[in-house]
Amino acid sequence: MAAESSYVFGKDRPTGLVGKRDLGEQVLLVGAGAIAVVGGWIFSGTPVLAIPAIAVPVVLAVLTVLVPYKPKGAAARRTYYKWWRIQRDYKRTMRTTGGVWTSPAIEAGVQRDGTAPAAALEPAPGITSMRPLTGSVRGQDIAVVLQPELGCVTIALEVSSRGHAGKDRAEQALALERWGELLDSFGNSADNPIDRISVLARQLKSDPEAHQQYVATRAASPATAKVPAWLDKSYDALANAVSTSAEEHRYYVVAYASWSKDFAAEAHERGDGDEGILAVMSAAAEELWARCEDAELRVVAPVDLGTMTAIIRNTYDPDHAIWDDTLPLQHAFPRQVDVRDERYFRARAADSPTGWYHATAAVVSWPTTPVGPDFLAPLLIGLPDIIRTVAVTSHLEPNDRAVKRMLAEDTNNQAEIQRDLRKGKNIDPRDVIARDRASQRGMELAASGAAGSAIVGYITVSARTEKELAKAKRDTTAKSRSSHLGIEWLDLEHHRAIFNTLPFGGGIRI
Repeated sequence: MAAESSYVFGKDRPTGLVGKRDLGEQVLLVGAGAIAVVGGWIFSGTPVLAIPAIAVPVVLAVLTVLVPYKPKGAAARRTYYKWWRIQRDYKRTMRTTGGVWTSPAIEAGVQRDGTAPAAALEPAPGITSMRPLTGSVRGQDIAVVLQPELGCVTIALEVSSRGHAGKDRAEQALALERWGELLDSFGNSADNPIDRISVLARQLKSDPEAHQQYVATRAASPATAKVPAWLDKSYDALANAVSTSAEEHRYYVVAYASWSKDFAAEAHERGDGDEGILAVMSAAAEELWARCEDAELRVVAPVDLGTMTAIIRNTYDPDHAIWDDTLPLQHAFPRQVDVRDERYFRARAADSPTGWYHATAAVVSWPTTPVGPDFLAPLLIGLPDIIRTVAVTSHLEPNDRAVKRMLAEDTNNQAEIQRDLRKGKNIDPRDVIARDRASQRGMELAASGAAGSAIVGYITVSARTEKELAKAKRDTTAKSRSSHLGIEWLDLEHHRAIFNTLPFGGGIRI
C-alpha cells in the first residue's frame, strides 16, 4: 500500500530579540536601550540615580513590546504596543464616524451621464479606497481594481471544483500538487506581475424550501389547470424525493499584483494610463485562467464589476443575493455600518430593521504536526448553517529567496533545540518534526527550483443576531481545532479585518 502524503507548515519564529518585529517595535526597543546608555553615562557618578536611569527605560520597553496582556472584555492576549495601535485606529474611526457610518450613495445620487460621483463611492470604515476599471479576458469583462493606498492591482475569477470531499486520497494529493504548480508558475515567473494568490471559500445559506414553494406556485398557476392528474401527482412525488441543500458554496481565486517600477514600465509599453494597466492585468488574467484549468479548477466566469459589487454587498448583507449583479457600484456597501461594539460590527441595509452581525478571526498558528491534504475539511464542510468566508492568501517569492528563508528557519529550529538541551529542558517532539521537515523542505526547494510562499488565513462569520454570532464563533473555533489551526478573534478590528476576506488579496505584509 502506498504511503499516505502528509504536509507540515513551518514554525514562524523571530530571528532574535528584535527579529521580525514591526519597525515601531524595533525603534522602541533600540530607543529604550539608547536612553538607558545615555542615562547611565550622565548619572555614572551617582549610582542611586544611574541604576533607575538604566533600568526604567529598558523595563518599560520590554513590558510594552514583549509582554502580552488582555484588557477587560477582550478575547485575545496581545502586547501593550499592539493594543495601542489597535485602539488608536479604533478611536480614530469612532471620532470620524461616531461609531455608525452611513453610506452617502443615496444622497449623492448620480451624474448626468448616469455614473456615480466620487462622493458616492466612499468605502465603509476599515476598507481602503478603490478605483475599479473594466478589462477583458477571453471576450468577457473582468474587474481590475486599483488600490492606491496599498499600492496594488487585483483581479478575480470565480471557480468551481468537486472539492476534496468528492475525491479519494490520491486525487486530493494530485489536486494539491497541481495547485502547487500554479503557485510555482507565478512565484518563479520574471515576466508576470502577479506576486500573491488568494483563495476565498464562501458558504451561504439557501432556502431548502425553495423548490417546494416553486411547486406550490406552479400548481396554483392557470397554465397547469388542465394537466392530467397522474402527471401532476408524479411531479409531486418527484419533488418530495429531491433532496435540497440548505447551503451554497462559492469559490474565488484572486490575483494580486504589487505596483512597482517594473509593473509601471510594462504598463507604459502596452498603453497610456489605464489602458496599459488593463492590458497587463488582462494578460495576467488569461494566464491565471489557463493555470486554473490545468489545476482542475473550472473557471465559471471572471469577476466583473457587477459580480464584485454583489460579492461585497453579500458579505456585509447576506440578504442580498450573491448572483444579483445588477446593483450599481456605489451600493456595494450597506446603508449603515455600526462599529461601536468591540466584539463584532453590525451592517444594516436600508430596507432592513435589524441588520447582520459579523466577526473575523485570523489564523495565528498552522499545523506543526503532519496533516493530510484534506486537513481543512472540518472547517470548510463541517460548519452547516453558518454563513462564513475562509480566505487563504499566499505571498509568492522566487526560489532563491525561498531557500534563504528556509535556511534561516532551519537555523532557528536547530538553535532553539540546542538551547533547550543545554538548559536541560524536555524537547517538544513537534519542534523536532518542524526541524526535520524544514530541512527536508529546504532540500526539496533547492532540488526542484520551486517557488516559496508565505501564508495567512482569515475567517469571517455572519449571523442575524448577537446570540447566533456568539454560537457561530464557538463552532468555528472548535472546527478550527479539528483542522489543527489556532485562530484569534480580532477585537476592535472586525470592521477592518473583513477586508481580508473580500476578493482583494489582503491581510499579509511582507
